[in-house]
Amino acid sequence: MFDKTTSRAWAHFLPLLHPFWKPLCAAIIAMVLQALVSVCQPWPLKVVIDRVLSHKPSRLPLLDGWLDRAQFSQMEILYGACAATLLIAVVTGLLTSFFTRTTGEVAQHFVFAIRRNLFAHMQRLSLRFHDQQRTGDLITRLTTDTQAIQDMINNGITVLGTNACLLAGMLVVMFWLSWEFALVSLSIAPLLFLTVFQYKRRIKFASRQASASTGQLASLAQETLASIRIVQGLAQEEQQSERFQAKSARHYQAFLDIVRYQARMVPLIDVFAAAGLTIVMWYGATRVLAGELTTGDVVLFFVYVTNLYKPMKRLGRFSYLFSKASAGAERIAEVMGARSDVTDREGAQAAPRLKGEIEFRDVSFEYEAGQPVLSHINLAIKRGEKVAVVGATGAGKSTLVSLISRFYDPSKGEVRIDGEDIRNYTLQSLREQISLVLQDQLMFSGTIRENIAFGRLDASDEEIAAAAVTANANEFIERLPDGYDTLVAERGTTLSGGQKQRIAIARAILRDAPILILDEPTTGLDAAAEQTVMKALERAAAGCTTLIIAHRLTTVRLADRIVVLDQGRIVEEGTHRELLARGGVYAGYYSLHMSADADNALDAEPQPRVPDLYAREGDVLAAEEE
Repeated sequence: MFDKTTSRAWAHFLPLLHPFWKPLCAAIIAMVLQALVSVCQPWPLKVVIDRVLSHKPSRLPLLDGWLDRAQFSQMEILYGACAATLLIAVVTGLLTSFFTRTTGEVAQHFVFAIRRNLFAHMQRLSLRFHDQQRTGDLITRLTTDTQAIQDMINNGITVLGTNACLLAGMLVVMFWLSWEFALVSLSIAPLLFLTVFQYKRRIKFASRQASASTGQLASLAQETLASIRIVQGLAQEEQQSERFQAKSARHYQAFLDIVRYQARMVPLIDVFAAAGLTIVMWYGATRVLAGELTTGDVVLFFVYVTNLYKPMKRLGRFSYLFSKASAGAERIAEVMGARSDVTDREGAQAAPRLKGEIEFRDVSFEYEAGQPVLSHINLAIKRGEKVAVVGATGAGKSTLVSLISRFYDPSKGEVRIDGEDIRNYTLQSLREQISLVLQDQLMFSGTIRENIAFGRLDASDEEIAAAAVTANANEFIERLPDGYDTLVAERGTTLSGGQKQRIAIARAILRDAPILILDEPTTGLDAAAEQTVMKALERAAAGCTTLIIAHRLTTVRLADRIVVLDQGRIVEEGTHRELLARGGVYAGYYSLHMSADADNALDAEPQPRVPDLYAREGDVLAAEEE
């Protein structure tokens, strides 16, 4: 039924069934008992036909001698057969109810465990993996593919299990009654199996294509809807619709192939099953006329053969369900089999409370072999120092900072914190001591309170409010209808850019980490919002070792030192005045990006620093001159 790829995929999930082996064994026993009882279902009818209507002896397993000695009347035999029929139905129903409920519960637990493990594994895979994947496709594996497995277990396992036991029982009885008749009855079975096998392979291939196209379709939809402002703003709705239609056409074609294969297979199975019943009727009637079999024997064979072909027909009709689930299992196993590039080193220890001294020792990094992004970086950052990383797009600024949180590991060299290689710390304990304020702050579904406390779920309401006050967010939060309990719309679209940034800063402050990473947090803000955010950032950075990725040079006002990257190398290092005086890369970059007003502000006369107020550009320079 399964090829090697599918078998490996299913084998990947079998350990998840281990906690449920007891209920599974009970369900299997119930299936076997139900099959044995179901095998007896047509026997009362055979007894009635042979002993009551035809007045002939009837062969019955274990009961022949007892019926002959008991000398029951015809009506007693009839009543006994009716009672036996009811009893068989009751026992079959009870057993069916038990194993259906049991397997259903196990299926739910099984799929729950798969989905839980898959989501947890996805979160722990390195950014290198996620950089190469499409979010919509991963979501499809997490939802649609796991649902396909659940549907298969709920609707397929019980059908296959009960029918397999029923087939075995019926074959034993048929060969016991007449092996010649049994062989004749089963003569058409090989054609049925061959038909199912051939079409199942085609359906499975089409199901794989359908699953892949579903992921691509979901990816495009997710990308478009997540960027709907850009799509509508640039009037690209028609273009995106055409792209969606093209991918949808491939999706449609894949499922259409499945429907066509099923439409061809099912009639063939019905014809072969009808041919088998025709053979049973012809051969049975001739044997009855020859006196070799009783009418009850033929009826029994007819019932058995009818029930024998039903599972085969069901297998054909359920082939799509199994193929879809197998394709889903393969896609899930593919992700589960992926290994993160960044893992805990053997013997890694939990990091103590870090001081924040950071050192890059001859660090090089490349995403693809032979294409270096960073080359021989040597940089030491003191505890509490604020360093701005400046450079053109693609210079390696974000990559450099990402190495501190171990989103990636260096290809060569070491990143050290407090003199210790960060790979000697566990990932969890390292990242718990680093706060991030990114350029595009993502707000999670939930309240403002929950968004601020995202990095520290055990924070009290007082601590959350204090962090918001420090981040200059408390004022606008209290003006909202529900204050801190105001629900945030998806992606925070109901909040302004400055408000989202201040919530993100409050989140970083509440985290109270010794290392703070700022990835150009003022991009896209107007002057008023930028001024408010800069106040909050200055407070957040107080006492922290801070790295600032600066695309806009106004952000360097927070920095004690500026590091200039060019083509993955540190080419300059120093204060704003020192770098301008050198007339090098930073000076050229500065002249291109700074307006005359910003230039005047940075070169303004020293002004006294006012505590907790906005640090104007001249303040930093004044402090240096002092």
